[in-house]
Amino acid sequence: MSSGSSDARGMDARVAAAVAVLLVAAAIAPFLVSASGAGDTRAVAFEDTRKIGLSDRALATVRANGLAVPKAQVYYPQYRYVVGYYGVTTLIAGLQSEHGSLGEPLAVYVTDFAGTDVTVSEDGYLKTPTGVEPGWMRAADAYFVVNSSARVPTRNETVVPFAERAAARTFARQYNGDVRRWGDVRHLDVPRASRSVAEWRRETNRRTARANRTVGDATELLDRPTSRTVTPDNASLARAIERAAPNTTVRLEAGTYNVSDLHIGKPLTLRGAGRNETHLVGDRNGSVLTVTAPRTAFANLSISGVGSDRSGDGDTVSNVSVPRDSSKFRFYKVHGYGDAAIVFDEADGGLVSNVAINTTSNGVIARGSKGTVVSNLSLVGTKRWDDGFLGVSALGEPVVVQGSTFLGGKVGVYAYDAPGVVVRNTRMEGMMVGIFDLYAPRLTALDNRVTDTWNAIYAETRSYGAVVIDNYVGNSQNGIVVEGRSNYLARNTAVRNTHGIQVISKYSVYRRNVLAYNTIGARSSSLLPTNNVTRNDFVGNARHVSTQAWNVRHAWERNYWSGAPGTDWDGDGTLSRAFRPTAPIDSAAVDHPGPRTLSRSPALALLRRVQQVVPGLQTAGVVDPTPLADPISQRGSLISEEHNETGQYDDGDPWTYTG
Repeated sequence: MSSGSSDARGMDARVAAAVAVLLVAAAIAPFLVSASGAGDTRAVAFEDTRKIGLSDRALATVRANGLAVPKAQVYYPQYRYVVGYYGVTTLIAGLQSEHGSLGEPLAVYVTDFAGTDVTVSEDGYLKTPTGVEPGWMRAADAYFVVNSSARVPTRNETVVPFAERAAARTFARQYNGDVRRWGDVRHLDVPRASRSVAEWRRETNRRTARANRTVGDATELLDRPTSRTVTPDNASLARAIERAAPNTTVRLEAGTYNVSDLHIGKPLTLRGAGRNETHLVGDRNGSVLTVTAPRTAFANLSISGVGSDRSGDGDTVSNVSVPRDSSKFRFYKVHGYGDAAIVFDEADGGLVSNVAINTTSNGVIARGSKGTVVSNLSLVGTKRWDDGFLGVSALGEPVVVQGSTFLGGKVGVYAYDAPGVVVRNTRMEGMMVGIFDLYAPRLTALDNRVTDTWNAIYAETRSYGAVVIDNYVGNSQNGIVVEGRSNYLARNTAVRNTHGIQVISKYSVYRRNVLAYNTIGARSSSLLPTNNVTRNDFVGNARHVSTQAWNVRHAWERNYWSGAPGTDWDGDGTLSRAFRPTAPIDSAAVDHPGPRTLSRSPALALLRRVQQVVPGLQTAGVVDPTPLADPISQRGSLISEEHNETGQYDDGDPWTYTG
């Protein structure tokens, strides 16, 4: 072997080492500069922090009633922004779970209620005089009152900090609390915003059982005795309804019934001969059927001839059930007072079963009608989404929608201010939004198939506690977008969307989802690493993950990433190296051999080892420290056999029903 070749190899080694040192030095330099200066960690205006801790729904209650909420703010070494917490208990839960990835706090501040004349109202809420704002103090200097009668919305108890021991003792004596210092308070056993998988499974079972009971109660309405039987004659139908005894069935023989603004004010069941046999046809001038009595049911018939007023946005609506000065007024008016095939108005426990509706406006509107069940509905809306409106609209009270089909229109199922809506086993196609949850916490969406939409399943930021399981979303701009906090998304399949799932909520669990052949599998825009994203299959996406440029690292553990570099050397089911789907080299290595080779270079390996041990050097984005060698779900394997294109729509306008 020649000395020249040996020298060349030595030179290559020295060059590689030099490159590694330069890479490490370049990465460390910013950290060294920031570490040499102490930095400014003074308290800032709470509006300038990245805030977490209360839902928008709870904050609306705070503002509307002039309530006081203890606040906190923390500087973390691994996060460029100041994190603001609504509630000291939220701060404690955050410190107990978040600082592992954000670093030990550099500074912790809490609000000071000394000198504010703070009181607890008769309903238990914390209040200060109008215009009085607490100042800030370091948590280490504070005296905290715990176990008092004070609370804030959604919390049964709150911790109230004071800068003066005497003020804390006075408050504690008056409201039955104890005074403690930060060293004790920081380690309190407080409720966590997040839930374990086992807790979510129990919660899902409770919701399913509750929905089953609701459906069971409503289904009993189909067993009422028959008191009247009518033939296709408008006058006889109205007369039969008028003369029928409450809690009986009015049977409609096969044929067409011309209906004009028919009102039902007593509990009855209208039962046709079949939805292809009995047809109710409105005069296209308003709603077809309006119900103001509880326990009213419609079964085995079809409805058409709905009026063209899609929303209640005009000036003619005067009976809106919320005050005009309420923040909810416009939402109720627009989404609850347009023309519909069936309107339940303060009519609890109603049922729509085996009904077909053709409408250019709304299908079923349930205003303040708790326990309404819509089962086996077939609704055909407009081919262009912007020509139609809502399939089922629930306002103020929960409903159950199941076993139904929605084709076209603007929204399949819309829920506003209606906690606990359940949508399961439905099919939706060709609309702006399939399932739309607005200001309505605890949505449950199970086993739905939603395609050709802008947002297949969307729960906006004022919602929380959503359970989204076993849904198929495809050929849409956004598959599943669940904002807010404390949500559970499991076993969903997102195929050939622009964005499969958006990881945008807080304290949520994303587990065993299959994200396949999307333009972007998961789009992460959460500000803090509070989500548990684990055991998901990322298959064949153009990009597995995209993320905002926040200076924070999100650890998503034990997921399968098709094309991820690495080998399962020891047979434990995980690859030999971490995978960073948002890093330029790893994301490119999925499809190209050059970056794959670079991903195994000693220099890059050295840099990443240094990043793991040097505080402040961890990169932003997503990292999976234990990527799986094989897909978790059989769906992940089967989908890879069914699709070979990424993010391709089946038609030119994916939000228009083409049937």
